[in-house]
Amino acid sequence: MARLSTAAPTAAPSYRAVQLARRFAAANDDVIAFVGGLTDDEWRAPCEREGRSVGQVVEHVAAGHLIIGGIVEAMALGSPLPVASRRTEAAGARYNARQAARCADHSPTDGLRSLRRNGGIVGRFVAGLTDEQLDRATVTIEGPITTHDEIEHGLLDHLLHHFEAAQEAVKK
Repeated sequence: MARLSTAAPTAAPSYRAVQLARRFAAANDDVIAFVGGLTDDEWRAPCEREGRSVGQVVEHVAAGHLIIGGIVEAMALGSPLPVASRRTEAAGARYNARQAARCADHSPTDGLRSLRRNGGIVGRFVAGLTDEQLDRATVTIEGPITTHDEIEHGLLDHLLHHFEAAQEAVKK
């Protein structure tokens, strides 16, 4: 997984980047508010759509911030894509199963800490991107995609898809 750059930008951030970062932060804040309102039983409740507990889904979302954020970073900087972007569906499923096992005993406090930390790192990185970086296209296994599209359809959609499943599991 790539380390999201903390270097000072060489050009002014893009208005679009700031707006994307705000959307990401707002969605992440919605997940944080949701987790903050969960009981311990709800945290451990099965999320049928995901095949893991609500808490494990939340931890998956938080980890995904950094994994997908690393892909966004590589695309924005014109660097080779990280290995995570090239794994097969089966390899991804194995990784997710190991991840779920590692965080099976985590608490809502752990989930909140991960969401805040990882969301903050990725949000600050996205907010600092330039228009040139957002428009940079990278060839992926799915064809060419821009950094902007990866933020929209990778980072944001990942968060929203899993958040919806967690809400559905506890009917909130």
